[in-house]
Amino acid sequence: MIITDRDKAVLDFLNKFKIATTSTIAELFYPSLRYAQDRLLKLYKAKFIKRSRNDFTQEYCYYIKQKPKQLRHHLLLTDFYREMHKIADIELFEKEVYMEGVHPDGVIAYKYKNKGYIACIEIHISHNPLNLKKYEKFYYSNKYKKYFPVFPLIFVITDRKIPQTKLKVIQVNENMSNLKEVLI
Repeated sequence: MIITDRDKAVLDFLNKFKIATTSTIAELFYPSLRYAQDRLLKLYKAKFIKRSRNDFTQEYCYYIKQKPKQLRHHLLLTDFYREMHKIADIELFEKEVYMEGVHPDGVIAYKYKNKGYIACIEIHISHNPLNLKKYEKFYYSNKYKKYFPVFPLIFVITDRKIPQTKLKVIQVNENMSNLKEVLI
């Protein structure tokens, strides 16, 4: 099997994000869903990738080594990336960044309406309350200046209520339906 540049980009994406659905991969890398399905099947049969069905959607989820334990958590991060890719120019996206007591699920730098933004991303699907105190401590200590020129926005992807804070927190629904409305 000949691996195309697009196929290589998909493999790199799966290495970085750990898992993605067929529709996400199709939207990001291939000209059509049908073409993506054909290429992904070939990559699967050639053992470059593995797959399993998503219990909720019955859609295939693709991964390289092993399926992540927190499947829904990882899929929400790839869904967020996909939806941001549609409406903003993503300049940087890093997963699981460690900074002075703060460990966001992702950090994104993007341009929207010709203005640049930096944001931390938190996926919150747990029944435990969301802890934003670590971000407040990060802000008030000024340790963020070691990593960012300004304090980042905080995207929280959740359908649960989030606590009040003086920081700029943007709540995104788990189905991403409000992303364009809340994006600044």
